[in-house]
Amino acid sequence: MGAWGWRALAAALAVVLVALVTGCVVVNRSTTPPDDDLTGTQHAVAAAARAEVLAFFRVDHRDMDPLADAVLAGATGDFAEQYAAQRDRLVRRAVRTRATSTGEVVSLGVSEVDADSATVVVAANSTVTNAKSDRPQVRFYRIRLELVREGGLWLTRDVEFVR
Repeated sequence: MGAWGWRALAAALAVVLVALVTGCVVVNRSTTPPDDDLTGTQHAVAAAARAEVLAFFRVDHRDMDPLADAVLAGATGDFAEQYAAQRDRLVRRAVRTRATSTGEVVSLGVSEVDADSATVVVAANSTVTNAKSDRPQVRFYRIRLELVREGGLWLTRDVEFVR
């Protein structure tokens, strides 16, 4: 990943961090049932992407270490390196702002898949609380994940927030 890619990933992490500590407009949400026509590989990719997104949006200022470990367990390559490099900063910010967040995958699409790589697009929401908010707030995200198969597991190598 070039310098632009590193900056984009760092910016994406910053967006998530900012979203955890600032307000946002709440709109209606809907859920879509899973597609029963997916292949076994597509199911495995979808499950790995879903798990990584949920781990990524899970924040609890009272016990961040296992939550950060869960993100890293599903990560590889540049994403793992960038997340690990920002881990202490993210933990400190969550503790300082008393942030909590839970994620919800609203919709997920496996857009490309082959034997060793896949692209997944996810619509996800997170419900956030922090020291500045009186009540939980829902945030809405659209994310593209690049996954690769390593050691029989599908791991996330890149995360990009999209419109």
